[in-house]
Amino acid sequence: MSSVTDRAREALSDTEFPVDRNTLIVRATQHGGAADDVLHAIAVLPEGTYGSLDDVVAGLDADHEQGDDQGEPTSGRPDIVRDDD
Repeated sequence: MSSVTDRAREALSDTEFPVDRNTLIVRATQHGGAADDVLHAIAVLPEGTYGSLDDVVAGLDADHEQGDDQGEPTSGRPDIVRDDD
C-alpha cells in the first residue's frame, strides 16, 4: 500500500507551482479525486505558498514526524494522524 505522501505526490504531479494550500486541495481533487486521507493531509498543512512539490512533501513528512512513537500527533489533534504504511 502506498503512503499518503506518495499518493499526494501522484495527485499533485501535474500542478504548476508556486501555489497556496487551497489550490493544492483543488488540484488534488481535480486529479482523479484524491482519497480523503490525502485531501486531509494537504488541508492540515500550514497556510502559505508552496514553491514546489518537494516543499509540499516536506510539509507532509514534517507533520507525520511530529507524532509520538504510537502514531499520535504531539498536538493532541487525533484528526491529523495519518497511516503512512
